[in-house]
Amino acid sequence: METWIIYAFVAAVLIAARDIFTKKFSKKYSAIEHLLYYYILCGFFIILLAIYKSKFQGEKIRFIDTEDIWKFAAIAAMSAIIISPCQILSLTECDNPGKAKAIVNLNGIIVFFMSLYLLKDVKFETKTFIGILFAAVGVYLII
Repeated sequence: METWIIYAFVAAVLIAARDIFTKKFSKKYSAIEHLLYYYILCGFFIILLAIYKSKFQGEKIRFIDTEDIWKFAAIAAMSAIIISPCQILSLTECDNPGKAKAIVNLNGIIVFFMSLYLLKDVKFETKTFIGILFAAVGVYLII
């Protein structure tokens, strides 16, 4: 089994746990409060991870190139202002968080089509089309 599959599966399980946590705490805290506390704590743990990687594993942590800062800022702003609140509110408003996540996880299909356009070495095969069709039918059946 390829390593990326293991990483993806671990991420899927932990994201599911995070979403259940979010659904539970959406009754106690507002969406903005949740995002504020969550991202402040995420930043703290990312800084700790960077220190660990730098000091104990010798990874060099570079400053961002000036020509890339606007790209990072745009994606970060979109994540903080649009994506994260939409995710939180969809989990809050839906009776079962799995339904909301089924729709959100259509991003895999969207990124596939975007990669066909933006990345020239991606191939479109019949089995890929069948997989996309199954995913779409699966989301329809879930919601």
